[in-house]
Amino acid sequence: MANLVGFLLFLVFADDFDCAYAAHLGAPLGWLNFLVEPTAIKVRPFDLIMLVVLFAAQGGKKPGAAVPMRNALYLALGTTVVSMLYGLIHGGEFRFASWQTYLILSTILVAFTVSAACRTPAHFNLLAKWLIAAASYRAVMCWISYFTWAKGLMGLSGAFMTTHVDTILWVVSILILIVDMISRRAVMARFRDASLILLYLGAIQLNSRRLAWVSLAMGVIVLYTLYPKGVLKRRINRAAIALAPLILVYVIVGWGRPQKIFLPLQSFSSVSTQEDSSTLARNAENLGLIATASYNSTVFGTGWGRPYVCLTKKYDISGFELWQYIPHNSILGLLAFTGVFGFIGFWLALPTSVFFNARVARLAQDPRARNVGLIGAAQLIVCCNQLYGDMGIFSAPCMYVIAVSFAAALRLPVATGVWGVPVMATAKPAGP
Repeated sequence: MANLVGFLLFLVFADDFDCAYAAHLGAPLGWLNFLVEPTAIKVRPFDLIMLVVLFAAQGGKKPGAAVPMRNALYLALGTTVVSMLYGLIHGGEFRFASWQTYLILSTILVAFTVSAACRTPAHFNLLAKWLIAAASYRAVMCWISYFTWAKGLMGLSGAFMTTHVDTILWVVSILILIVDMISRRAVMARFRDASLILLYLGAIQLNSRRLAWVSLAMGVIVLYTLYPKGVLKRRINRAAIALAPLILVYVIVGWGRPQKIFLPLQSFSSVSTQEDSSTLARNAENLGLIATASYNSTVFGTGWGRPYVCLTKKYDISGFELWQYIPHNSILGLLAFTGVFGFIGFWLALPTSVFFNARVARLAQDPRARNVGLIGAAQLIVCCNQLYGDMGIFSAPCMYVIAVSFAAALRLPVATGVWGVPVMATAKPAGP
């Protein structure tokens, strides 16, 4: 059952119907787009299949769920529905409201389905392999694009070779491989992991998404912070000390330089200091969202199905029909559309999931469970960056990666004995 769920997620992640390279190379897996196209009853085939899997996975013995995580998901479900009804009552359009809320509801369904199908750390490792398979496919297509039709695009403002959301696939896959390299002793396994990491790093650079470098840096910091003390963490410290001089030289030499090899540094620079057209457009959009939140009910916002206030047409994207309903900054959008009520109702699930995944990472006895907890917490931080910067709440790969973290937080704390029992009295040191 876990393999089936992983395969279904792979199909959604690998679907390249809307990739930038589709017009030049074709979309070899574009036919998979039928999974996310609405049926006659306005429900996507992917969600119908997930619903069937959820019911099919109910049989047999399985560990209980972490009640706070389960309640947080129910709260997210309830507040989303209430915010949608509130918006429709106050003049919102159902078609736009359904675009805004569908993936939120689908994410909750996927979280419960994954938690029902994946009952052990080994099951979650299977999901990681399917994610890496999708990331590898997109990375290869990105490299092919670079050597064929898109070589001159690298580094241009706004240009990319695959999609924006591949940031999630590549960054999370790198984090998974880093944890795997640290945990393994086999030279060939480490060589394979290192080769894939280089493949993904190259794809990130070629795809020119500056948010990816910020997300990767934050994900690595989370991994390091949560890694339990012991031999492995000392090994990480030694590697960090050895690499520090090289990183320092790279930063000193490359900061402010335009050469393509220094694109990662340019990404950090433009995020923090330079106000290019993309940054100015996002600032204008954010001000509109803040204005929307202040003009409407603080408690309920506008409700789903109503547009945010546009304060300036200088950075007009009105050719995109949903532009006033699906802002880039999903976090401010959530506050503007649903107010404090909806924001807390949805957002509470994320820190709850981070808490439970971090608890597994620190307290679980099984090293495989600890690794799942590490990735579960780190990938949530990566996805939060996408929520803040690039329409994350309206992106299926981003939301379904979040769903996997929710599922791990539901299932593993009880399965590993770090929740629901007096853990601290019996737990052994986490480090090897």
